[in-house]
Amino acid sequence: MLSPPRTTGYLFALLAFLVAAPVQADEGEEQPASPATAAPAGAPGAAPAGAPSAAPAGAPSAAPARQKTSTRRRALAAAGAVVPGALVHGTGHFLLGEGRTGVSLLALEGAGLGLVVGGLGSAAVSGASRRVIAPIVLATVTGAGLFGISLLADIYGVLAPEGGTGSPPLALPWVETQLGLAYVHDPTFAYSAFLVSGMDLRLRSVRLSGSGWFALDDDNARLRAEGAYRFIGPGTPDGPRAADGSFLEIEGALTHHRYTSDDFSITTGEVTLQGRLDLAHIGRTLRGSFAEMGWGVAVEAYRYGRRPFEGNELLIPHFAFGMYLGHEGYPRGEAKVFYEHRHDGYAAGAKITGLGSGVPGHLGLQGRLYASPRWGVLADVQAGSAYVGRLSLLLRPGGSP
Repeated sequence: MLSPPRTTGYLFALLAFLVAAPVQADEGEEQPASPATAAPAGAPGAAPAGAPSAAPAGAPSAAPARQKTSTRRRALAAAGAVVPGALVHGTGHFLLGEGRTGVSLLALEGAGLGLVVGGLGSAAVSGASRRVIAPIVLATVTGAGLFGISLLADIYGVLAPEGGTGSPPLALPWVETQLGLAYVHDPTFAYSAFLVSGMDLRLRSVRLSGSGWFALDDDNARLRAEGAYRFIGPGTPDGPRAADGSFLEIEGALTHHRYTSDDFSITTGEVTLQGRLDLAHIGRTLRGSFAEMGWGVAVEAYRYGRRPFEGNELLIPHFAFGMYLGHEGYPRGEAKVFYEHRHDGYAAGAKITGLGSGVPGHLGLQGRLYASPRWGVLADVQAGSAYVGRLSLLLRPGGSP
């Protein structure tokens, strides 16, 4: 049996080999550029806009094409991204020969773990005092987001095809509408079936949105109005062209939820700073994927019968990992898995026992796919203390930008 010092030495030697080998390959081997990237802009034979090998003006310079990876090595990397990759994020990329990306994902995991441990430790020391709980919750959820995103990015990077699963749209439509049905399974309330409608209006960096959920089998309705300003990222076609799908925006919203048959209502006002980062900025194997983060606060007023309004404060951070679907033409869209910390929606918060009861929010999976410039579908599922499923038809009057 190996002694502990000798075993530790072997582990460090293996880690050093995994990190050093891909770095040497990156620095010592020059890969020929593909014809699409080698051709100057506008030259005959240049790749069309939106193809994975073409980059818009202002985007990060395209990395040299990597050597084709064997199926066996990719399978090994995919397995490594799960075990031991679930604990050591980036393992899949180390095995794939993408050491720099692996180190970046490992660093994200470390930062996430640090925030989670620091947040939970601070909550324990302070007794979760209301005076300090806000930064503690925001730090903990952010840390959990970095942990989850780095894990999913490692798995995506070793499984995605060359060039990624899709490319982001660089402009957004002026008008987008939705109409659909939703189902809510919540044993606490009588409702289950809903008619869902919504509309987004955009003008360059400004977005105005409205949506409504109307129960078909109960007297219950949720109305929401949003206004957002986008600092950077894709806007309408008449604005500056974006480099990629990354964005940063601030959003304000007002929500009114009537539980008429249960004789109470909730009105919520909120402000959120949220953004998206295309993960191609971290590594070339991550092209076609993105991460989202948002931090917000809300104040809600709820009323039972004719009693006076009572107030409450909410923290509403969220995070997501997703991928674009399709590079050009149709079908084209995106899909993402997300976490919402808020508890005031139909999915509410997770139902767990013990000290954590009532704290976590809910998980969800959402996808939108356009089959043509005008028509598409939106589907999502959410799981918290209730289960929510929705399917909506999307329409962009005037077609795609």
